[in-house]
Amino acid sequence: MIQFKNVSKVYPSGTHALSNVNIKIEKGEFVFIVGASGAGKSTFLKLIMKEEQPTSGEIIINGVNTTKMKRRKVPYLRRTMGIVFQDFRLIDKMTVFDNVAFAMRVIGAKSRAVKKRVLYILGLVGLKDKAQSRPSELSGGEQQRVSLARALVNNPSLIIADEPTGNIDPEMSFEIIELLNEINKQGTTIIVVTHEHELVHKFHNRVIEINDGRVTSDSGATDEHVAIPIEITPENLADLPEEIAEEIADVSPQELNAEALQAIEQGEAE
Repeated sequence: MIQFKNVSKVYPSGTHALSNVNIKIEKGEFVFIVGASGAGKSTFLKLIMKEEQPTSGEIIINGVNTTKMKRRKVPYLRRTMGIVFQDFRLIDKMTVFDNVAFAMRVIGAKSRAVKKRVLYILGLVGLKDKAQSRPSELSGGEQQRVSLARALVNNPSLIIADEPTGNIDPEMSFEIIELLNEINKQGTTIIVVTHEHELVHKFHNRVIEINDGRVTSDSGATDEHVAIPIEITPENLADLPEEIAEEIADVSPQELNAEALQAIEQGEAE
């Protein structure tokens, strides 16, 4: 799903942010990116989101070489991603509902689809009863869950969380990662950038460490790191080990809002 091939990034100031990075993240993985401040973690994310261009090397996302992607196609790439920020980036004059709904409205989703999908997602993160509250009336952990709901509402295939636990207490930090784990179990790829090694060690996910712009360790992608998608199709069923395929063959498809997905697809077609 995401592949960095010999990627280096040197900023105009002369700072070598990344040097010859080779990383492959498969669909359905949950990956922690760790490292000290200034190690290159933020640059790694910016390259995935195409906020920055690599100095050399190639970045492949969903089979597309984004280093050669035209600028007009970048918004459509970003629609496949949901971003969770450390500082939440919520609009306080809007209610919780409207903060989450905003992500759907900007792509032209219909009001009926917005209402149904937003309330479903707020229920998923445990905030349905806070739909009409303002962000300033919520705790830090609740605000981060609103940020997560906004990232989820357009059904992205990839969630990128940039230091999502940086501004909340340890107990709530654990709950946020637990929630991301549950989302990952439904087949969504999760990338979490963090400096909290103690928190990372509580979870059994792949860990990539970046120091001085280089990958210094990678626990590697194994079968246990790849989530089985809830939505079973003949294509992905054929790729699974026989014993696993038999166990999950009767699993119901993930509940999705067809109208919201149709609105996204229409927006991409335009």
